[in-house]
Amino acid sequence: MRRAVAALAAALVLALSITGLVASPANAETQSPIGRFGACLAGGGQGNVLMLFDKSGSLENTDPSSGRLTAAKAVVEQFADTAEQRDATLKLAVAGFDTSYEKSLDWTDVKQDAVSGIQSHLDTYANKNTGLETDYWTALDGARKEFAAVKGEGSSCNLMLWFSDGGFAVAKRADDAQMQEWGGPKGWDPNNPLRTDADVSRAIKGAETDLCRDGGLADQLRSMGVISIGLGLAVDTGQESFNLMRNFVTGGGGCGKLTDPVPGQFIMSTDVDSLIYDFITVIDSGGSEENRPCVGQICEEGTRTFVLDDTIKSVAATAKTPVKGTKVYLKPRSGEAIELTADGGDKGIQGATLNWKWASDLVLTVNLTRDGQSDAWAGPWSIVFVAEKSTDELAKSTISLKGDIAPTLHNPDVELRASGKDASLEVGIVDSQGNRVDPATLSEKTNLDVSLVTSSGTKELAKDLTGKAMEEPVTVSLGDVSPGNAELVLTLDITTRDWTGGGQRVEGTRLEPQSASFPLKIGTPADYPSVPSEIDFGSTETDEPVSADLPITGEGCAWLAGETTFTGYPSGQDNASLTSPASNRDNCASGKLTLTLDPAGLGNGSFTGTTKVMLAPANSSAEPVAVDVTFTLSQSRPASQPVLWGTLIGVTLLGVAIPLGILYLAKYLTAKIPGTAVLGASASGIVDQAAAFTDSGVPITPDMLRMAHLTDRREVNVAGKTLRAKMGLALTEPGYVVVDTPGPSAGGRGTLQSVGGNAKLPLGVQGTWMVELDPERPVSGPVTVTVFTAPGAAGMTDLFDDIRSGIRTAVEKLRQGLPPEAAGPAADPWSGGGPTPPAADPWANPRPSAPSRDPWAAPPPTQPGPTQ
Repeated sequence: MRRAVAALAAALVLALSITGLVASPANAETQSPIGRFGACLAGGGQGNVLMLFDKSGSLENTDPSSGRLTAAKAVVEQFADTAEQRDATLKLAVAGFDTSYEKSLDWTDVKQDAVSGIQSHLDTYANKNTGLETDYWTALDGARKEFAAVKGEGSSCNLMLWFSDGGFAVAKRADDAQMQEWGGPKGWDPNNPLRTDADVSRAIKGAETDLCRDGGLADQLRSMGVISIGLGLAVDTGQESFNLMRNFVTGGGGCGKLTDPVPGQFIMSTDVDSLIYDFITVIDSGGSEENRPCVGQICEEGTRTFVLDDTIKSVAATAKTPVKGTKVYLKPRSGEAIELTADGGDKGIQGATLNWKWASDLVLTVNLTRDGQSDAWAGPWSIVFVAEKSTDELAKSTISLKGDIAPTLHNPDVELRASGKDASLEVGIVDSQGNRVDPATLSEKTNLDVSLVTSSGTKELAKDLTGKAMEEPVTVSLGDVSPGNAELVLTLDITTRDWTGGGQRVEGTRLEPQSASFPLKIGTPADYPSVPSEIDFGSTETDEPVSADLPITGEGCAWLAGETTFTGYPSGQDNASLTSPASNRDNCASGKLTLTLDPAGLGNGSFTGTTKVMLAPANSSAEPVAVDVTFTLSQSRPASQPVLWGTLIGVTLLGVAIPLGILYLAKYLTAKIPGTAVLGASASGIVDQAAAFTDSGVPITPDMLRMAHLTDRREVNVAGKTLRAKMGLALTEPGYVVVDTPGPSAGGRGTLQSVGGNAKLPLGVQGTWMVELDPERPVSGPVTVTVFTAPGAAGMTDLFDDIRSGIRTAVEKLRQGLPPEAAGPAADPWSGGGPTPPAADPWANPRPSAPSRDPWAAPPPTQPGPTQ
């Protein structure tokens, strides 16, 4: 399995190679999903790749040698090569899922010097195969949040690689403590106690519905431009178990509304030998052929020939032999054929380096890379299959020729205005170093297609350009084009030159067409103002309306037309609305257009969609023009302890006057800290408007943790803090934990809370943090951060991310209204007085990155440490 999946990974990345993409016409609607991702990278977009791993216990049997990790490490290495060759920006994150979602590696630049670190991190997943569930919904909701948070400077090229060995599965919980231990209530069904088989069935059905409904998680990810590649390992389970995964990825079976273009690809693997070849066939289906093997010696029938010329940089092939013992040979243009022996190898051959590996007894991968300008490179090469005896089974091979040339747009900053004069697009051909390639050096069968994709559809600008015409300016007429985002798609279709020699002529071989997508902006007509084509409302954990400003550039004004379409939204919130005080020309806004998105409820998901903004010039009666603006808002329901709805419903159904004391007794009995132990550690430093001591990383390491066993689950002392469990006073209020502190403090995660000036935490304190002001100098003194976790728990990186993103806001709120200190500065920036702060928001700066070396790559210790 390990070797097979490794070859699979190489096949995937070869398909993603910027210089040789999957066969795809110019129209974005007909490009393969993986082709669209590669074209986006080739056009200069930032690549964001999320690797999402199943961590369920079944992997101990289905993938005992961790082949999925071998594949992932190969992908990382090849991505780094691609980024280096084309100076592309690629970021990668790693996450796992079982009962919950855990991001284990934050977004990391994929560069050569980072490869070993990323691969070492992936190795930690070898032992992450003991999970109790395969919770698709939680995994994909976590992926939604990741892609909502990562932003590139330009366009984003988003790809999710999703590995699983089984269908959607949820387990029963014995009690509230186990509910919290296994990740808390399910995000799509928070009031489900998951106690019975009926509860589990309801949860699974509800999750499947929310994943695939119109506007559900599938549509939300697709609205963000996320391309999904699903890999199902059906080793010991029926293929029908993967129907939901397949439909989510591809849009089949009525899963989601946004299915054009096809959102992703799904590959099913049932045995090692078919694993590699089937995957490559999906990626490079146009290059697959079959041959009847020769018997005993090389013959014509068992030979597949391909022609190389000077435009070819490398060859990648995968072959599947019909029976064990079949020999495979590589035959160069001249000289003896080379047997690709079972032990694999590296060999110099006629100006090239040959590398081959047998991934299994039947499957072989071959890489041939040109390393010079030898004349022996150009010409016909062959792969030959020779069996020991005759067989009716056919050998299969997929051959991808990777060119050293690609199409490009030389003037990506060209000014394009709707209803304006025609514009010229300067296209051409370059090599992997960005140098111009003379079209005269290409075969006469090489041609270039040019098309413009806008919100109105695809507009063909040029077709089958050959020779010098490939460098001629392409004219685009803008009279019927609307303002907004556009995409120029260039597709170079290459066939190598025919070869003539030795009295014979061999026709050239067609390469994989190479596509590149360049983002363009269609501006408003002259004298009209302009607005950005997208607005991000950020994230929220409340049901309160969220407002954001859309900048208006130029003279004139703008207003919201009222034509809004939501393509994604949390379950049950299809009545969300987008409004603005500027709703017509009489009250239009200048300088900025304030938009307000009202979620109309609280849930888990992203609000995505498009709205129309009208623009009118100043001092003119000219007709306004409409611009499409996309919007996003990520909403999450705050994590909470399960409330005692079952008890309340029981009281109601009994219809008798049960004393309230019984209910409060039940609340008291369940108000306990779950688990067997709590670990805690603290760090202190200065936090103010300019900086926080956590900006470059939270200075807490595993050896600082102190453990306290939960012999009394109502009160525990750890890391110098006393944690006391409390029951909520209101009938439906869940229990919580109060931390006694001498100075003002707040605690939790995401949203921090206080009670009586002391930090308030959920009962499940493991995985939360608190912040405390200095009791002597609360305004200017050091701030103390304390984290709480459980033995063996993961997720500290996410917890530290939450601290870095929330500590300044938490400290600011704690210091509001505090009296100035006698020895402090005359003007306290936290006191609320003094001059008005500058217009630039000091909190809008990006969060500094965490240290490159993560001491939390492994979970906190499970062995008892010093107790307190």
